[in-house]
Amino acid sequence: MDDAREIPLPLGMLRLRPEREEDRDFRYRLFCDSRPPEFALLAPAAFQEVMTQQFHAQSLVHLARFPAARFDLIELSGEPIGRLVVDRPGQFLHIVDQAIVPQWRGRGVGTAIVRALIDEAEAADLPVRVEGAAENDPSLRLYRRLGFMPVETVPLYTRLEWRPAPAVSR
Repeated sequence: MDDAREIPLPLGMLRLRPEREEDRDFRYRLFCDSRPPEFALLAPAAFQEVMTQQFHAQSLVHLARFPAARFDLIELSGEPIGRLVVDRPGQFLHIVDQAIVPQWRGRGVGTAIVRALIDEAEAADLPVRVEGAAENDPSLRLYRRLGFMPVETVPLYTRLEWRPAPAVSR
């Protein structure tokens, strides 16, 4: 059974499909491409060691903290261009991780995905939650533009939330 989800985009159809073991190399490259620029200052061997350790740790933490989450690869025209991890515990929809390859950033991919998640949450009358790096993270600008509001700031992270409009009583 194909458990893929499609999201229309002016550039084509985005396909979200469950991750597979053979996606690991792509996910690792995407992880490395998504690190803050200061990591590039490390010597190549140190960079690889740090990235390998952090990638492994992130994978274990996500699986442990969000065992029921959906871990998807984002494809456009059959090519992997990103990753999305969404947990749906019932009281809200939680965007755990979203990453797009550098050449596809700023082209509407993240916006289309977040809007689709907002539509899903709105239909269920649920808020959407996300956490982002507290300092100048471009993804925070995306979430703010789509109506997410900061609800908590802790060292290194800001938690944002989007809420459906209250039902109008007559």
